[in-house]
Amino acid sequence: ELAAARAADAARAAEQAYEAELRAADSIAAEPRLAELLGLPGALPRPRQAVHGAEAAGDNPQRTDEAAEGTPADRPQLTADEFDRGADELRDLLDQSVATAERRLFELRTAAADDARILGALGDGGLLPPSPDVLATVEYLGEQGIPALPGWRYLAQAVDPADHAAVLAARPELVDGVVITDPDAHARARDVLGAAALLPRSAVAVGTAAALLAPVPDPGTGASGTGEGVFLVPPNPAMHDEHAADEERQALRSRAAARDEDIRVLAARLGADRALAARIGSWRADCPPGMLAELAEAAGTARTAAETAEAVLAEARTVRAEADEAAA
Repeated sequence: ELAAARAADAARAAEQAYEAELRAADSIAAEPRLAELLGLPGALPRPRQAVHGAEAAGDNPQRTDEAAEGTPADRPQLTADEFDRGADELRDLLDQSVATAERRLFELRTAAADDARILGALGDGGLLPPSPDVLATVEYLGEQGIPALPGWRYLAQAVDPADHAAVLAARPELVDGVVITDPDAHARARDVLGAAALLPRSAVAVGTAAALLAPVPDPGTGASGTGEGVFLVPPNPAMHDEHAADEERQALRSRAAARDEDIRVLAARLGADRALAARIGSWRADCPPGMLAELAEAAGTARTAAETAEAVLAEARTVRAEADEAAA
């Protein structure tokens, strides 16, 4: 009886040890992400004909939730033994996916920061104000009875949007300066500003509307204007074209919303892949390659030994019962 009890205890202990590792392996093997990874080049060497619609996701971390989830019914679930054989390869694939996703997430967040900067530069709506030096000059001229507008504002109000680019290319300094709307006040404006000592911190050009809209000079004549060695940085559309600025804002906001969704999906996938890789690593540390099979074999051996001991005990009890009956 003692031998049978010991054998039964040993069998239970072996079964529990095996079942504990098996449950852990089954839990990880049931992850849909591992079934997805089976579709990647270099995945586990297992039958592929049953894998319908399983798409590779490690090399394309921008998959949407719908694509990432796929159709679980079409994907075979790994068995514990298959997972045990391929745990190291699966973890390598997850590590590659994590590295790719981290790079892509960095690119997306960098692009988001760039768009946020541009959106901030465009403002919330309407036209952006000209520079403080230009505003101060216009204000001073107005105090002296000389009608003037910032060049950007004049461009927006008085020039056909189709001609904005040409005017900007020909007279960039005046567009960014001050336009005197009364041509007869030009000489007086020069005298007034010369004596005003406004001391602007930037070069403020002042000219008439006619000067702003004058025909573009031939670059070969050496006349004033942009020469062949000078070019203009594309200006903020919110300085001169309210409609174009609104379109740009809308495009940026739409792009930002789509990118934010990509970032959300990618960050969730990245976190899940990291957690899954950590689970595989922890399980593998507790259960080295081949150990699951060894535990199964040990459990089977212990179970056989317990059954044998139980049979011996039953036979011994039968013999004793017969002996007791004969003695009686």
